[in-house]
Amino acid sequence: MSKNLVNYGNFMHGLMKENIQLNRKVLSELSMHEPYSFKALVDISRTAFPGNRNVVHAPKKEGLSMLV
Repeated sequence: MSKNLVNYGNFMHGLMKENIQLNRKVLSELSMHEPYSFKALVDISRTAFPGNRNVVHAPKKEGLSMLV
């Protein structure tokens, strides 16, 4: 499954600007069971809120080696 890499706050802001009102539970269900529909929402949000286009993510921590 591909990751859509978007900040949650910016994602919700973009949806709000497009008058799309879905709660976290519905978004979670869509992301698991309807990934193409969820991707469409991500694309809509990115278009509505330009801040969603250039999100920088911290490196992923892996395993116990990060604790040492």
